[in-house]
Amino acid sequence: MFRELKKEVSKPTPEHPTARVWRQSDLKSVITKIHKREFDKLKSTFPPAKDVITRMLDIGWVQPIPLESKTDKKAPTLFLLDMEATEEELPEPWELLQGFKPAGVLCYLGAASFHELTTQVPTFYHIANLRASSPSYDQDEVQPKTSNNEADQKRDPLGTLEFRFQGADYYTTNRDKSSIPGWQTRTRGPRTNLQMTTIEQTMLDTLWQSLKFGGESIVFEVWERGVQVWNSEKMAKHLATIDRQDWTRRVGAMLSLTGLKAEGNLKSLLEKSGKHLSGDEVPLALMPGLPATNLIKEWGILSP
Repeated sequence: MFRELKKEVSKPTPEHPTARVWRQSDLKSVITKIHKREFDKLKSTFPPAKDVITRMLDIGWVQPIPLESKTDKKAPTLFLLDMEATEEELPEPWELLQGFKPAGVLCYLGAASFHELTTQVPTFYHIANLRASSPSYDQDEVQPKTSNNEADQKRDPLGTLEFRFQGADYYTTNRDKSSIPGWQTRTRGPRTNLQMTTIEQTMLDTLWQSLKFGGESIVFEVWERGVQVWNSEKMAKHLATIDRQDWTRRVGAMLSLTGLKAEGNLKSLLEKSGKHLSGDEVPLALMPGLPATNLIKEWGILSP
């Protein structure tokens, strides 16, 4: 059983990008799958999955990751599956979230930190559940929680708080697939892959979900550092796929503020968008959810 289990969990797969961090429920599913597949070879008295995990804990194959809860909800059970790891060798934040949501895409401030687009040490991280396109997309669908018979608790603007680890908060958030065309799989060691937004998508996200980056100063830092390493053609491709004038207007306004001139397909895309503006558009905030008073007339955008 352990030999077959090792084959299943030793390398990252598209279904489970990190082979080092596992939810208890996912690990149980793998064990159950092996039991069913190898039923003829295994004894009929083979122990249930939870007992196999207990045995794995006893021999040091897995270690429980000490997560904390800041809500009434119990923190999930996550394991570090690495026999060679010491107690001090805990997973990185991105790996932790990827193991928690194997199908998710890492984004927002955590992605900016990974890409070195900010010098700030994140106090929160996000992973997105991708959902089918809808007319009003990219809205976090956080269901109101009921506590002490009080319904409709205040909605957390950062998303759904899942757990806390080493002083940082870890969130899940819902995103429409059409709003996040720019993500890729990054290798982070022999047993870990990370599904994460590209540099260009991360920059775009600052102008849509500014609060999830920590505010105005970090948004400007992301753009100041981002334009040094970005691929403007890739950003143009992302914008064309998203196909939202409000996103394009914000990018045009941000480039105006930073004094950077667009080139190639990005320039063409912005020029085309600008031609469709009548000048009577309702001004949009450059960073939704944050105060803005200075009008960038060319784009109908209010900046801080």
